[in-house]
Amino acid sequence: MSGIEKTNTAPGTPGKYVALGLFIFTAIVGSLFIYLGPKATEKTPGILHVGIRFANEHMVEFTQYSKTGPGARIEFIAADGSIPHSVERLAMGRNLVPISNLSDGLYTVRLSSEDYISVEMPMIAEGRMLNPPKDAQFSHGTHADYNMIGVRFAPKVGLRK
Repeated sequence: MSGIEKTNTAPGTPGKYVALGLFIFTAIVGSLFIYLGPKATEKTPGILHVGIRFANEHMVEFTQYSKTGPGARIEFIAADGSIPHSVERLAMGRNLVPISNLSDGLYTVRLSSEDYISVEMPMIAEGRMLNPPKDAQFSHGTHADYNMIGVRFAPKVGLRK
């Protein structure tokens, strides 16, 4: 045999065991995800994605602010007029806002920024989800969807520093 010995005398047999082992491992991991998944997500807070842009962010006047913009504030206004939750110092771009301490019900979400026109929109809180009503109409430059709000602030007219 010219000095080369064949070490594997049963071709294909180890491959069957590897495939069977991977199949069993996948079944075990998948069943753990199915069993433990709902328990893990019950404890995590809901996260609202808030996107903020400014209509004049490419203008020379906007250079008076830092690269994150003038900052913004989001307030969740309950039906009785109270504000159970608010977050300040939202930056230009995408912001992640926890909504775990909101009780279920209808809220008016107000987004405001210094020197810009405030935006209000209705939202319904259900557990860790925040959704707009099905028939909600939003102002130009505003969008809302499941746990997501997008706003383009317009500057107040005639206001210059």
